[in-house]
Amino acid sequence: MIALASLFVAVGCGVVAAGLFASRHAVAEAANVGVMYDEAPVVKPGVVHRALEPLLAQAARMMRTLSPTARLDLIGRRLIYAGLEGKLTVENVLVRKASAAALGAVFALVAHPHRIPWFVAVVGGGALASFVPDLLLDSRARARQHQIARDLPDALDLLAITVEAGLGLEQAVGVVTDRLSGPLGDELRRMLAEIELGVDRRHALDLLRRRTDVRELSAFVVALHQADELGIAVGDVLRVQSHQVRLLRRQRAREEAAKTPVKILFPVVFGIFPAMFVVTVGPGAINIARSLFAH
Repeated sequence: MIALASLFVAVGCGVVAAGLFASRHAVAEAANVGVMYDEAPVVKPGVVHRALEPLLAQAARMMRTLSPTARLDLIGRRLIYAGLEGKLTVENVLVRKASAAALGAVFALVAHPHRIPWFVAVVGGGALASFVPDLLLDSRARARQHQIARDLPDALDLLAITVEAGLGLEQAVGVVTDRLSGPLGDELRRMLAEIELGVDRRHALDLLRRRTDVRELSAFVVALHQADELGIAVGDVLRVQSHQVRLLRRQRAREEAAKTPVKILFPVVFGIFPAMFVVTVGPGAINIARSLFAH
């Protein structure tokens, strides 16, 4: 058992180290791409990374082969929604899942109860731990989408004002991005860059909708397409969409407020009620028990 635990620890540490080196290498490559046009010197990877790179590449290929295609597509979409498209790859996420699974298996092997077979504990702990990177990635994607939905009404108001002032849609989006930070501003700036590179505005808006997967932003893109087809004024469409987005945000806040009593129920039942019962019913129960045992 000690030898097996040592083996799991060694494998887990090796995979974690490989994942860390792969992440640093990906970040270094992204930085080199960003400064390539400034003719900055490219930093070569270290000896440790060059030694682990073949093993890491082989592990990534093996994990990609074993993973279903639908699962790989889902991880790729989550990376896009989380804004990590140029920072992480699907292989990096798979390496992190393997690292978490190895660490979970080691922890389950060391801390499992004796009445549970060690093989079942190792398999169960590794399988459960492998979903931790997925949960973290999904949480980041949802937080980014929520931030985009929160910033959208203010951006649409400013966009409507600038369009009504006489600017075109692309120029108005440029004005909005100069005063807007966060994920929505990043996505709008990327859309403008795509348009400047020659992408059609309709196609750029569709790409924006696919990258974010936010209901309010998708409705805005569809409304712009309809306005282009029917010849409706863009300013009127922006005003209507801003009002609808604020209404949806208000409705979502009311839904969250309506869910609050249900969320509070479990902490109250399992956390507050037992303490109250101990304080209020406890002394009476002790007196009753003493009376019964005295007789």
